[in-house]
Amino acid sequence: MVRILVALLVVLMLAPTAPASATSIVAVVNGSPITSYDVGQRERLLRLTGTQGALSSMALDELIDEKLQLNAARQANVTIDEGDVDRAIGEIAGRVKLSAGQLGQALSQQGVNIKTLRDRIRAQIAFNRLVRARFQAESQVTEQDLVAALLKDDTLERQIETAEYTLQQVIVAMPENPSAQRLAEANRIASKLRAEFNGCANGIELVKKTRNVVVRPFGRRTESELTNDVQDALKDVPVGKLAAPIETPRGLVLFAVCDKKTMQSTNAAMKALEPELANERGEQFSKQYLRQLRRDAVIERR
Repeated sequence: MVRILVALLVVLMLAPTAPASATSIVAVVNGSPITSYDVGQRERLLRLTGTQGALSSMALDELIDEKLQLNAARQANVTIDEGDVDRAIGEIAGRVKLSAGQLGQALSQQGVNIKTLRDRIRAQIAFNRLVRARFQAESQVTEQDLVAALLKDDTLERQIETAEYTLQQVIVAMPENPSAQRLAEANRIASKLRAEFNGCANGIELVKKTRNVVVRPFGRRTESELTNDVQDALKDVPVGKLAAPIETPRGLVLFAVCDKKTMQSTNAAMKALEPELANERGEQFSKQYLRQLRRDAVIERR
C-alpha cells in the first residue's frame, strides 16, 4: 500500500486506459465469485503502484486471499466500519496532497474504480485485526523469547542506557464521567500544583493539604517498566517537578519526579527488542494463517 502514495502523485499524467471487455466469472472462492472485471480493476491498481510481474495472476491471487480474509473475519465477528476505510483513504490522499474526492477522480481517469482500493483496504484492516486478536491469544512474546533473542544475535546490545525514576503519584480526584466543569476545575488544580511544586522534600507535604488531592508512593521504576503514556508525560521533566496530568478513571494523575538517574539495563534492552520480535512473529503467523485458510477453502479457477 505504501507504493501507491508515490505512484498516485503522477497518476493524472498517465495515458488513458483501454475500455473494459465483457465480464465473466474467473474463480469461485467458497461459493463467492470473482469476475474478470474484478481482476482487471485490481491489475490496473497494481500497475499504478509500480508492481511488476504477471499482474493478472497476482491480481487474482490477491482477490482470492481477500475473499478468504474477509470470510474468516466475519466468522470471528470482526467487523469493519466504513469510517475505518474512509480514514485510510483520507490518509493515503493526504500524503499525496489530494482530497479523498480528488484521489477517486485520479483513479477513475486511469480506469480504476475507487471501490477497488476500498475493497483492498477493507480486507487488509479486517485481516490485520483478526490476526492481531488471534496472535495475542496464541503467540505472545515471552521474557524467555526475548532473552533467547538477545543471546542468539551477537549484533544486539545486551544492555542499553535507560532512565530510572523515583516517583510519587499526585492524584486530583474526579468522579467517573466528570462534567466538563468538573474536568476544567481538576485541570485548573493540576496546573496550580505544577506551577507551585518545587521538590519532593517539601512539595509533597504541600500537595497533601490541597482539597481533593491524594498522594501515593510509586517507588523506583526504570523507563521500560512504565506505560507509554507515563513515559511520554515524564519526558524532559526535571527532578523536583510534576509531569503533565494523565486522565484516568480515578482522576488526573501527575507524577512527581523525586529522583532520576541513568543506568545500563538488560530489561530495557529486552523491552526495546519486543516490538520488533512481536512484529516478526506476527508476520509469520499471518502467512501461516492465510496458508491454512487456503488449504481449508474450496477454490475453483475457471
